[in-house]
Amino acid sequence: MSNPSKKVQTLSLKQFTAFSEATFKFSPDINVIIGENATGKTHMMKIIYTLLKACENTHQRQISSNDDKFKEVFHSRLHNIFQIHHHKALARLGAESAEVLMDYANTHFHLKTDRDDFSIQYEPAQLPNPSSLIYLPAREFLSIFDAFIKAYNKRELPFDETYYDLALALNALPWHDNKLGDVQPAIELLQKAIVGNNWDKKEIIKQDNGRFYFDLPEGYFEVHSVADGYRKLGTLLYLLKNGSLTKDSILFWDEPEARLNPKLSVEVARVLPMLAKAGMQIFLTTHDFVLGYELSLLAEYPRANPIDLKFFSLYKPDRQSTPIVESGTTLAEIDHNAILDEFATQHDRETDLFYNGREAQLIVND
Repeated sequence: MSNPSKKVQTLSLKQFTAFSEATFKFSPDINVIIGENATGKTHMMKIIYTLLKACENTHQRQISSNDDKFKEVFHSRLHNIFQIHHHKALARLGAESAEVLMDYANTHFHLKTDRDDFSIQYEPAQLPNPSSLIYLPAREFLSIFDAFIKAYNKRELPFDETYYDLALALNALPWHDNKLGDVQPAIELLQKAIVGNNWDKKEIIKQDNGRFYFDLPEGYFEVHSVADGYRKLGTLLYLLKNGSLTKDSILFWDEPEARLNPKLSVEVARVLPMLAKAGMQIFLTTHDFVLGYELSLLAEYPRANPIDLKFFSLYKPDRQSTPIVESGTTLAEIDHNAILDEFATQHDRETDLFYNGREAQLIVND
């Protein structure tokens, strides 16, 4: 069973990056964020990740959780994840300051930045120690893992720190199967999605001397010879097998559907509820019709022991406006759905082409 206290409950943003003012009340299971580009989806996930990762690092380094020490850790994380030179860059254009308020594990965080300094406060006085955190970027990562950690430490790579964190998580060796427990059903589903039902080898993805290999029905391949979609699913699979993602973890996944065909998007929609049932809280952004609506069907037609889903739509009336937040338990409850809107627009274009072409043909025949 999951630990309800190890969940992100709420987030409020004021004059933060794209947002003028926005409030999110999250599901303890799966949170799906949709919206056009530049509506703040990734920034919303990254600020949550930054705050929690700073808490985790404070505990890992056995640093006293007084305000000054935590502030130093958070300051470093904030700059490296958002890749900014000064925290004032986080304030919305024209604003003097930005504020972030977050509730996690019965702790209330309050971050405020201005042009000269920033403050971060939390109540109660003892910082929480988050369970493992994983941020999966939209870009496939396994193919660039080789020597990534060494090159990043030498400041030779222009990647934000979520990639470095991911590399460290992937660097761990797999656990024995008897330690995988609640995530085993998700592991089995991912393996079937990659190799099919008739492949009986359990170690389909391996790490050897800092490089990944796939043992597939077609043969044994270095990671660069494997399709991007399988590499993306393989990343999630390996993180589950090496214990980086486990009970009470929080998973952030930016555009899971990137480089996946629709069939694999359906498999992602099937595995995410398994992870939630194992105890994980999940945040994901998507532009994909298949993935979004497959998840919405879970909420519309719940089975035994249903999971809790929450959908958030970020939309702007025009390019100069600040994002507005809508939420619902299904996509049908969302009025501003950028994915569905474009599908409807495409249908209208097809209808116009069909009838205009037919009218032109009739004119020619006459």
